[in-house]
Amino acid sequence: MESENIKFHASLNYYLLTLFFILIMAFEVANYFDPVIEPQLDGFELLRLLGFPAASIFSFWVAKKYWGSTVFGKAYLALGIGYAFYTAGDSIWYYYEVILQEAPYPSFADIGYFGFYPFAIYHLRTNIKYFKRKLEKRQKINLLAIPIGSCIIYVFFSLFLLDTSAGIFHTTVSLDTELVPLEFLIGLAYIAATTITFSFALIGTQIFYSGKLGAAWGLLLFGIALNTFADYYYYYSENFGEYLRSNPVHGIWLASTMIICYALFKHVKSV
Repeated sequence: MESENIKFHASLNYYLLTLFFILIMAFEVANYFDPVIEPQLDGFELLRLLGFPAASIFSFWVAKKYWGSTVFGKAYLALGIGYAFYTAGDSIWYYYEVILQEAPYPSFADIGYFGFYPFAIYHLRTNIKYFKRKLEKRQKINLLAIPIGSCIIYVFFSLFLLDTSAGIFHTTVSLDTELVPLEFLIGLAYIAATTITFSFALIGTQIFYSGKLGAAWGLLLFGIALNTFADYYYYYSENFGEYLRSNPVHGIWLASTMIICYALFKHVKSV
């Protein structure tokens, strides 16, 4: 395998991680007290917006570094393309919200956002398959059980308990179109996609935990886990009609990309 030529440091810079935490907390507090003006791209949203192209650039950097390798070059190229799709989705989102001042969800921005997940899953699956040809039965079950369970929970809380047209909870199941809006269906698709991505990252961490890739994959899992949590937070908030521009989800997305960039930086600088 090519791994004999690639060495990854296991140590983490906890001072840097602490700094990340402090900066994100400061971001969240300042964003909370900032005046809420929805059709506006302010500094807080711009910072969050810049995180995704940064992750894309770092991914392309890693891909260039390992382009001659059997697996890493293509895998990180895919991750870079995935984050480029996410960046495009964000750009279209703010074009709708700021320039056109129209509701950006659902919109063409979702094409960009959805485009991220296949490439991220390809990246994770390619690395996993190269180092472990056959998954354990428990890992295969998790690949199905975690996404299915997340979708069931989303459907239960969104469809069975909350009447979106009346804003009240109920216990009867209704398939009336007012209770199953397009936003709900798109949100369900996002929940499935982001959870599948997280499930692959979890398996990757289990495989590389005790090896040279352990630290980098641990960071990668943490960053993807934050992104998954942020996706959950957003789509539940959107479905329940409580999402605002000052929502703390912006800080979680920013933290996710910061951690991802750090993980990618370690990949390049560890040789």
